[in-house]
Amino acid sequence: MMVQLAFKDSAQITVDFWGLPNPFRWENIAFGFTVTIGCIANSMLVSGLVCALTLVLAALAAYSFSHLRFCGSEAVFLLVVGLLMVPGVLVLVPLFLTTRDLGLINSYWGLILPQVAGGLPLGILFLRSFFDGLPADLFDAARIDGASEASVLRHVVTPLSKPILSTVAVLNILATWNNYVWPLVVLRDALLRTIPLGLAFLVTEYDLQRQPCKQMAAFAVASIPMIVCFLVAMRPFMRGITSGALKA
Repeated sequence: MMVQLAFKDSAQITVDFWGLPNPFRWENIAFGFTVTIGCIANSMLVSGLVCALTLVLAALAAYSFSHLRFCGSEAVFLLVVGLLMVPGVLVLVPLFLTTRDLGLINSYWGLILPQVAGGLPLGILFLRSFFDGLPADLFDAARIDGASEASVLRHVVTPLSKPILSTVAVLNILATWNNYVWPLVVLRDALLRTIPLGLAFLVTEYDLQRQPCKQMAAFAVASIPMIVCFLVAMRPFMRGITSGALKA
């Protein structure tokens, strides 16, 4: 329905709401690209950096918990996993105050770093569960050959973990892309808006109350990156889900 309405004009919606567009109004799609392209670029930048940082930090932490056991490692791991039970709204105010004190309000890093921290517990849980299932002989053989722990993680663990890494990446990108509350709290500059925030302000800034076709066109255009992302990552994502991402 969103795509169908995006190709209509207001008269077509009034006369034949359920029918196919006739003619197709491609200018609506052009309008959707024009008003959303900046927000899409911001979301791609923020989501990409959040995903990359989360994967790197979560992989390092998960490998430490899985294969570099230290005193109190299980207790620390349980504390990390326990963060999943803390509602996000509970830490919203202290997180904002910390971001403000660090001078990161109205900046990309103010958007990125808190979301990296928020995505780490789930990423660590998934990756550690997967790493625990890898054969220990592979690690022993690499260490006998003189590989350092960093080399083992890079050359042994990472190639075998592409399915679970893809799973964590897709979940992380989706959560970051759809995050509305944190950008609303931390951003002041319209040029830094991510796509959920940009779409929220779209109706009032372009007076689209009487032009639902253009509003639907903007929504349709904003959906394209996530559709492409999931189509590209769907196969490794499903392999990751079935190969231990949700293993107890």
